[in-house]
Amino acid sequence: MYSDTASELRSIRRTLIVLGILLLFVIGSINNGGSEDSEENEDYSTITTNLENNLVPLGNGYFGLYSNFEETDSEHGMRIYYYDEKENKLVLKKEEDLDTVEISE
Repeated sequence: MYSDTASELRSIRRTLIVLGILLLFVIGSINNGGSEDSEENEDYSTITTNLENNLVPLGNGYFGLYSNFEETDSEHGMRIYYYDEKENKLVLKKEEDLDTVEISE
């Protein structure tokens, strides 16, 4: 009876070791870019980085976003938005052409 229990436990231990090794290989291939969506994730991070570089916090829920205006062919424009937390809405307040803005001292 003892030998049957011991052999059964050895069999279970071997199975668990094999499953553990297979699990490590699967996790390793996913972390090393084995996923087919890795290109889409890279594109998303590039878009996010570009938006963060063009974003200017103005305070009190306002922020500016550098952009090009097609209407005026200006390369230096800023759209000023307001984020209303209560209604969870983003409102465009105004568009400014930065080439024509006067800077006061």
